[in-house]
Amino acid sequence: MSGALLNIDNVTVSFDGFKALNNLNFSMNEGELRVIIGPNGAGKTTFLDVITGKVKPTEGKAYFKGSDLSKHKEHEISRMGVGRKFQTPRVYLNLSPRENLELSANRQKSVFPTLLKQTPTPEKRTVNSLLETIGLYEKGDIPAALLSHGEKQWLEIGMLVAQSPDLLLVDEPVAGLTDEETEKTGKLLMALAESHSVIVIEHDMEFVRQIARQVTVLHEGSVLFEGTMDQVQNDPRVIEVYLGQEATVTPEQMLILRIAASMAWADDNFAPVQQEVILSELSRQFASDPAGQQALREELQNYLAKRIPLEELVPQLQTPQQRELALKLSYEIISSNTINETEARVYQRLLSLLDLPPETVARLEAAALESLKS
Repeated sequence: MSGALLNIDNVTVSFDGFKALNNLNFSMNEGELRVIIGPNGAGKTTFLDVITGKVKPTEGKAYFKGSDLSKHKEHEISRMGVGRKFQTPRVYLNLSPRENLELSANRQKSVFPTLLKQTPTPEKRTVNSLLETIGLYEKGDIPAALLSHGEKQWLEIGMLVAQSPDLLLVDEPVAGLTDEETEKTGKLLMALAESHSVIVIEHDMEFVRQIARQVTVLHEGSVLFEGTMDQVQNDPRVIEVYLGQEATVTPEQMLILRIAASMAWADDNFAPVQQEVILSELSRQFASDPAGQQALREELQNYLAKRIPLEELVPQLQTPQQRELALKLSYEIISSNTINETEARVYQRLLSLLDLPPETVARLEAAALESLKS
């Protein structure tokens, strides 16, 4: 396969004036396996959102097989040949891997015809072949709920392949996987790249080294560097903004910090009292002794000025506990001063993105107000 498959031409995406993508230019040929890396907030999720039609560019154009993606809805882009795998596996847990794959391969895209009618022989061969490819043939008929996290990741990748896409978008496929599962995932993606074009978003640099042919580094919504993994590792700009960072702050801490900071910046007026709430709450949450709390406060303070849109941050939260902490801290931030109209609007957007039950929201807001009193 050869020729341009995907072209991103000077694309900018703005959220309330913040540029999640900033004049991004990107091109990918058919048959490529491309890995996208970059620090949190670099624009990786928004980049995928533009390709799938979830987000429309504020400026610029994105083309898939020569077609302007802004003229198409998400389901139309999917039918054009773009398949996306999200960070968290999205499989039917009560169905077997075989049934999941049959449902994905069925052109009617309807549950009952797929499960109640006999599967055509060609589709049976396709499903059996996919079960072999993703390493789940022996577990093909057990409920998907019994699969490990890594096996569910492989099943979802198989479900995408069953839809015969031209381009696979795979978002952080090894998050939470064991070393053995990570290695198998790398082998699976490299095997699929023999017959598909693949874009992989990943933070695990050992995994990137395993699969990378060509690497694109995003930074602040633009392409910082492109090249082989060796070239990326030796580029001074990449080392400075990404690979060379030695922060002791964990990705979880950083993510929640940035969500809280986004709330504090909602009205372009980050008051000192809001900064103090962030630093105090997070240092108590993530460090047990006074010395550790002080060290964490000093390190976190270096990151408070970086503004990243909530749409880029919230989908990265991995657990209910992280989502609840992000909401509680965010409510503390906006409640530390009188809540103005802008802050209230941004907070409602956060609630929508977190999608927590109303009773949970009420409990966390009450706890946040109690923390402010103490």
